[in-house]
Amino acid sequence: MDSFVEMTGTGTASDAPDVVALDLGVRCPGQSVAAALNDAATKLAALVDAAKTGGLADRDVQTTGASVYPQYDRDGTNVVGYVASQSLRLRVRDRARVGDLISAFSERAGNSLTIDNISLQLSDPSALLTQAREAAFADAEAKARQFALLAGRELDRVIFVADTPGGPSMALAGARMEMKDMAMRSMPVEAGESSVSVSVIVRWAWT
Repeated sequence: MDSFVEMTGTGTASDAPDVVALDLGVRCPGQSVAAALNDAATKLAALVDAAKTGGLADRDVQTTGASVYPQYDRDGTNVVGYVASQSLRLRVRDRARVGDLISAFSERAGNSLTIDNISLQLSDPSALLTQAREAAFADAEAKARQFALLAGRELDRVIFVADTPGGPSMALAGARMEMKDMAMRSMPVEAGESSVSVSVIVRWAWT
């Protein structure tokens, strides 16, 4: 410690998320595998069409899964039908469209519609990461200058800097989503804030 002082700094930057991610799909029963799959494929295609009609770009519509499984009678011994499921992830870049989109999905798929999750995201967190790193470096420097003053030393050049293990972290605070009635045309999605936190280790030579 005669030649340097090393400090860890932390910094956080926040902004409102600008993307709503919808995980949804269809769940369709049928007397045969083919019937269940055909019904699911038809209704999922209707959801995709509704999404694109509602203004979503091709890059924001992604198929995420498909499955089919048997249904059994009460005794659990005889197969009485099948259920096919298909799912999508949609990225809605205008929160005001979410209510209308869900209403359109409900009209197209009816009771087959499933909504598994609604989450809020940042389309590009790079600007927040830059702000958080600047804040983290400033925090480390403030600590180093305080210790240099206490020790009767002066800071010299930076000789080492690195993100701490684990890298930056992101947190969503204050987001609120209400789904009391998905058939309604107005479903509020309150953005809240997304926060990016960064920790850095900085080492200064000192004199």
